[in-house]
Amino acid sequence: YPGWRVQTDLNGRICGAGIDTFSACCVWYGLILPSDSNTSAQRNVLVERIPYVIIGGGLAATAAIDAIRRRDKTGRLALIGAEVHLPYDRVPLSKDYLLGRMEREDVFLRRPRVYERHRVERFLGQSATAMNVGTRTVTLENGDEVGFEKLLLATGGRPRRLSITGADLDGIHYLRTLEDSDALRAAMANARRAAVVGGGFIGCEVATAFAQSGLQTTLIEVTPAPLSLVLDAETSAFIASFLSRQGVTLRTDTAAAQFVGAQGRVERVVTSGGEAIEADVVVIGVGIAPNTELAAAAGLDVDNGVVVNEYLEAADAIYAAGDVARYYSPTLGRHLRVEHYDVALQHGRTAGANMAGAHLAYTELPYFFSHMGALHIDVIGDMSARQQCVRRGPLSLEPGFAQFYFADGLLQAALFVNGKPDHLQAARERIAQRRPVTDLAAFADETRELAAL
Repeated sequence: YPGWRVQTDLNGRICGAGIDTFSACCVWYGLILPSDSNTSAQRNVLVERIPYVIIGGGLAATAAIDAIRRRDKTGRLALIGAEVHLPYDRVPLSKDYLLGRMEREDVFLRRPRVYERHRVERFLGQSATAMNVGTRTVTLENGDEVGFEKLLLATGGRPRRLSITGADLDGIHYLRTLEDSDALRAAMANARRAAVVGGGFIGCEVATAFAQSGLQTTLIEVTPAPLSLVLDAETSAFIASFLSRQGVTLRTDTAAAQFVGAQGRVERVVTSGGEAIEADVVVIGVGIAPNTELAAAAGLDVDNGVVVNEYLEAADAIYAAGDVARYYSPTLGRHLRVEHYDVALQHGRTAGANMAGAHLAYTELPYFFSHMGALHIDVIGDMSARQQCVRRGPLSLEPGFAQFYFADGLLQAALFVNGKPDHLQAARERIAQRRPVTDLAAFADETRELAAL
């Protein structure tokens, strides 16, 4: 049929059509439309609903695919991703991959043959621009529509950007995607001096990588110490000391006020205190913003993330997982949003299982980790709820130490520096018990088992 453009799945079956091909498809299906018909509304009958549709190309999406296929081997499954790549691991982008210690192919979470074996229909390099909850359709950037029976939003987040003078100069980088890491690695090869704006986990990891590669590195942080917004003052000071020993120069209690350059390229960062820090390459790491626009436009509840219940449901047959999800924790008794690897992994597993017919509440405690060279940090529990802190062990890399955080008479979280896996698991179990703590000082006693406290 002249001008006919149809969308097919991997098996060659027609699964949808663009708006400009609607009349042609009506001929194929034997439908007759009046000349004044509402084509936009009518065409939805032609978009076959795929049982499982996932929007997002990260860890949560991959985990959901695995979980769905464990329960449903044959149901059609589609992955929609704005990036052209198959899902990859973002963790090495600020560490081993950035330093050239990991091959590009090893960054990807699954080999292409796994998606083929699972018969995943892939719409990559195509952003989802609209979602209609009523008709259960998603509109892609190219105008095509994908119908769904059950949908997972795993859209992640994007770096928050600084809006200061000179922020558009060449040599200023954000780190979120594979291309970002590639560009930063190339810039490092020709640089001598580096500046990192933001002393969160990404900023500390990148600063460590810069120092390890021989760059003269300065970390600029607006608070009194790196990671002081999420950790206790004692641990933040320990991390600051560690970074200094790695060769990182710290500038705290100050902000980047402007970037100055020549011929369109950055040459220095000027702080709010007036100091000019020379830099050939700059990385900005000041957090991410969840990608909630699609959900908000569709009428879903959005409040610092897509709001979901303990089953990760945002609405009937619509789920959200990973960085974008603000989920209810039955264990902690409140909603929270966590931007870390393990939560995305576990969210994806739970959401995928529930999409395939399970009814599992997400009860896992938040867990995250960070590696900065010889310094390994593991945190279990809710770090936002802390009123008192008790340390176990001396402040040292070897054998490491732990910090226990308390609020409302309960153990809320535990942090381990170079800790042992069995200690982390014991803390996980003790926090999950929600059993009142009567003697905080006992947690400092290295001879006491956590389960007995």
